[in-house]
Amino acid sequence: MKPIVADRIQRKIVKNPGKDLSKLLRRVSCELDFARALGEATDHPEWASLLDQAEARLDTFDGGLEALQAEVGKIEDSLAPVAAVAKEYVIHCVGHGHIDMNWMWSWPETVAATHDTFASALSFMEQYPDFTYSQSQASVYEIVERHYPAMFEEIKRRVKEGRWEVTAAHWVEGDKNLASGESLAHHLLYTRHYFQEKFGLSPEDVPVDWEPDTFGHANTIPTILKQGGLKYYYSCRTGGGYHHDRVGDVRPPVFWWRGPDGSKILVNRETTWYNSYVNIGTNYAAPLVVFAKATGLRNWLNVYGIGNHGGGPTREEIDYFIESQSWPIWPTVRFSTSKAYFEAIEQEIETGGLDIPVIDHELNFEFTGCYTTQTSIKRANRFGENYCVETEGLTVLGARSLGLDASQLSLPDLRKAWLNVLFNQFHDILPGSGVAATREHAMGLFQETGAITGSIKRNVTKEIARRIDTLSLLPDTPEGREERALVEKGVANTPFEAGAGLGAGQTGYSQSSGGGRRFFPFVVYNPCAWERSEIVQAHLYDIDLDPSRIVAIDANGRAVPTMLVYKSGNSWADWGHTKYSLLFPAENVPSLGYKTFILCEGTADDVPAATLLGDGEIRTPHLAVNFDRYHSGFNVTSDPEGHLGQLGVWQFVTERPRGMTAWVLGGEIEPPQPLVSQGFSVHGAQRNEGTGLPSGSSFAYIVTNRMVVPGTSSTVTVRALVHALEPRVDFEADVDWREIGDEARGIPGLLLDFAVNTFGHSAVYETPYGSIHRTMNGGEEVPTLRYAHLPENGLTILQDCKYGHARCEDGLQMRIVRSSFDPDHAPEVGKSKVRYSVYFHDAEAKSADLTRLGAAWNHPLIVFPATLQSGGLPTSQSYASVEGEGIVLAGLKLAEDGGLVLRLVNYGDADARATVLLDEPLVQGLATAETVDLMERPVTGDATLEGSRVSVSVPARSFSTVRLRER
Repeated sequence: MKPIVADRIQRKIVKNPGKDLSKLLRRVSCELDFARALGEATDHPEWASLLDQAEARLDTFDGGLEALQAEVGKIEDSLAPVAAVAKEYVIHCVGHGHIDMNWMWSWPETVAATHDTFASALSFMEQYPDFTYSQSQASVYEIVERHYPAMFEEIKRRVKEGRWEVTAAHWVEGDKNLASGESLAHHLLYTRHYFQEKFGLSPEDVPVDWEPDTFGHANTIPTILKQGGLKYYYSCRTGGGYHHDRVGDVRPPVFWWRGPDGSKILVNRETTWYNSYVNIGTNYAAPLVVFAKATGLRNWLNVYGIGNHGGGPTREEIDYFIESQSWPIWPTVRFSTSKAYFEAIEQEIETGGLDIPVIDHELNFEFTGCYTTQTSIKRANRFGENYCVETEGLTVLGARSLGLDASQLSLPDLRKAWLNVLFNQFHDILPGSGVAATREHAMGLFQETGAITGSIKRNVTKEIARRIDTLSLLPDTPEGREERALVEKGVANTPFEAGAGLGAGQTGYSQSSGGGRRFFPFVVYNPCAWERSEIVQAHLYDIDLDPSRIVAIDANGRAVPTMLVYKSGNSWADWGHTKYSLLFPAENVPSLGYKTFILCEGTADDVPAATLLGDGEIRTPHLAVNFDRYHSGFNVTSDPEGHLGQLGVWQFVTERPRGMTAWVLGGEIEPPQPLVSQGFSVHGAQRNEGTGLPSGSSFAYIVTNRMVVPGTSSTVTVRALVHALEPRVDFEADVDWREIGDEARGIPGLLLDFAVNTFGHSAVYETPYGSIHRTMNGGEEVPTLRYAHLPENGLTILQDCKYGHARCEDGLQMRIVRSSFDPDHAPEVGKSKVRYSVYFHDAEAKSADLTRLGAAWNHPLIVFPATLQSGGLPTSQSYASVEGEGIVLAGLKLAEDGGLVLRLVNYGDADARATVLLDEPLVQGLATAETVDLMERPVTGDATLEGSRVSVSVPARSFSTVRLRER
């Protein structure tokens, strides 16, 4: 025999007995440990002596492998009473590969990790006939469909045979605090339709929302999930993790989670973890005993597989589960699915009458630093959501009222725009806990969303502008008659000649000007379903007009003043043109509609005015405010009780350095330092004679404060707009941030502080399709969507891209920026912008009122140019308005299968009847209204359509979706 062959045989002879011996010892050790724990948990004291005897036999054992095999068999036979009970318990082994989208790596690596994980799972299915695998996130399936079509077909085959479980109810395992209600609705809509189309799976086939790593969950999630056809929820991070404050008591392993409207879903809180390398250990049945004792349930979910960067189940794990299936003193072990597990425990609950706890509040807080980290991604998310909602409304007008065809509305592209937004809501992208490549890819998707939505909005608004009878706005003056004659000759209009594409870098919608020689029509579009009055901005180029004499005239002939806020030279900034930017008050713009103005020289009529009393003191019909020229705040001198302190003070803070800076707030090293002013000015319009305005008055004033951040090279420029339309002060801040955090310095950042002089402990915040009242005043960072309201002070803070807020004893703080340094070492360096507003209430503000304020601030009136022409559309029109206490129209879109969809949210505490009056062309050819779920399938409801009036009941603290269709 050759020496090398002899060595191999010898190694095999020596090795295998040792391996078999280890397996045998592992087997009996696990069985005895499990049996003792089970006996104590199930009150079987008689088992103790049996187990003592078994352990004594092992202690005194002295023999070889065959003798040990015999001895283990005798021990197992002696424990037959234990075996009978043990097999009544079931371990559902669910193989899984957690795939983080672009977390610590680039998009190409995410695609590669997806391929490799799925290839491994498919290979194991060939080798192990009982092996099953579960995978969430529609986005990873779409990756395989696009890049690996043969693999996609293989997955479809395995799904059909029931061995590959789809657990994807959302496009990604996304954030459940920072995503809007409409975003979550579109997650469910697009994901459910995707799996119906590609795999033949109905929503009922995928009843589990798989969210193991999501950083906390808003109070309204059960309501939304229920209308998305979901029954079950799998999660790990349900509040209080990583030393964060926890809302309510410790979460039991299984509980009913109830939303504000009473909707309930069954939650499994993972008690081990969803990744093998931080999971259970050798005795993987041990957690079953703890779970069973806490819940009374005999079925337990064992999620296994390597994750985060994918990988999935390992051969070692699969072999071990197969081996342990034959152990007599062990639970029943099954390769299973999450759906099978949830159905099993639901049946146990029903048949056994088990008292499963009910939790009826949010499941927070987790990683509160993620409410603010990565400013650019947060802004992209909010803007992307806003663009998509606005564009959906305009596609309805384009298709139903204007008759535009599909090529002009680009509906597949709109779906793509939404999917970009939804992808970026992944729980390591939107929260900001990724690397630089994560941010770069997210911003690329956002730019594509801006381009798609901007082009669709342009197509629709251009068509509206083309059809409006703008000639009717021309005054009957020599200049007006001269302009009309030019129009009739076809030489007046020069649309989009100047300003081509300007301003579209963020919005996708340019600031070009319209036609006319001395008369320039502009359309002001209101994307919200209630009438609004706001200050708007229009842009004119190369005009032969006196800017100080320009007015905006509406269809009633009322001329309102304008204010010149910007004039460029003939430079690169405006690409060879001279640009004039003007503000004017657009009052009473119809609900989800438009109002047309014509800009020209003229004499302004009286309008509500603000009065400048001093260097920084301005009085409006609603407020008297005084600005601090040396710092950044202001106070309300008209506050009769003096309850409101210094508001809107910018502060420089530094957090203590610590690990996981992107995720976790570090606490401040020293007291905040207020920013110092380097330039303060007040700008108001110079009125032409005969305006009727009192001396020193204007419809608005702009207060500009240029500040430096102490000890840094960073600056902040804040512009406050004080106007006479409402009791509010509006702000826009340009932040030039050049700070990088590190272990030595800590985490530099900016806070915006709104102080009040009275003690308070509560605040109201917006959640998806809802609100929440939190009684926290210790400076804890909490999430909100578009507003934060202090009910004790009648004060609301609105913002367009910030999520992290803190209620303190003396007011409210909004975190603007924080320079975390891991895993992205410099995420904040650059220029950014934030718009915020302070609204003062003179009566109790209800949730619906606050929602309208937040929505209006996030959906500014859209101003676009028109040409001068005769047309069939009136100069002012509403397309939709809503009646109903506490009712807000959250969504208006074209139905996926034809017709029209409306989503109505009831923010009140009582059921309400909502009525929506639609413009007649929108309902042309539609005869029936039906209540539908989020997948736009009919459900029980009482929606009606009478003429152009839609009516539906909306439950308290919930929402209803209505589809209008042909009979």
